[in-house]
This record gives sequence, C-alpha cells and structure tokens, in this order.
Amino acid sequence: MERNNKWLVLANPKFCRHTDCLHKEKFVSWVQKSYPFEIGDIVYLYINGAVHFKTFVEVAVPHREDSDYWIGKAPEHPTFRLRLVKESDGNGLTAEDLARFGFKGGQSLRHYIHHNTKLLEYIESIFE
Repeated sequence: MERNNKWLVLANPKFCRHTDCLHKEKFVSWVQKSYPFEIGDIVYLYINGAVHFKTFVEVAVPHREDSDYWIGKAPEHPTFRLRLVKESDGNGLTAEDLARFGFKGGQSLRHYIHHNTKLLEYIESIFE
C-alpha cells in the first residue's frame, strides 16, 4: 500500500542544477539513504528561497540518473527518481509566505509536511 506522504526538501543549486535537470529530463534523482520516501509520495522542492517544483516518487533505482547536472563529481548511490508534476514561479511560496503556516526555514530542509494541514493545503493551492 502506498503512503502518499508529502515532503518539503531543499534542493541546493550549489551542488546540482536541479532546475535544468527537471526542465530537460522531467525528473531528478534523490538519495535513498537519507530520505525515507516511498513510491507515490509527493515531494516539493525548495530552491533559492522558494518552493518551485512539485514531484512524486516514481521509482527507486540502484544508481544516480542525473549525474550530468551535478557541479563537480556526482555521488553514486541508490536514489529515488522524483518525476516532475508541476512547476511554480515561486510567487507565494517563499520562506516568508510559508512561515505564516508554520514553516521554520530551509537550510537543511527535510520536512514531512503531511500533518501540517494548513501548510500543505496552502502549498497545494498554489500548484493547482
């Protein structure tokens, strides 16, 4: 049974060109070891101070599929493929906007937001 949990994670452009990868490939790879995602989970990507992408966990793979978009050598390990669902320009989804709903910042961001219904409903309303 799929959980379909919702996550908010930091995609750091200092390490990987996630936006370029999502635009061209329509997915990004995400390390399995540090993130307890499951197939079907929704993952929102927070990049450069705002939420810009809604993705879903499509499949677990034994390798990284987005190595060409890394700045420097890409780490090799099992990853999840996060498939692009929708993109936002970030308007209304900055840290300041999200703080009204309990968001506490995004430096080492890995938030399970399924239980914060106000924050989740707000983010989802922007992506409708």
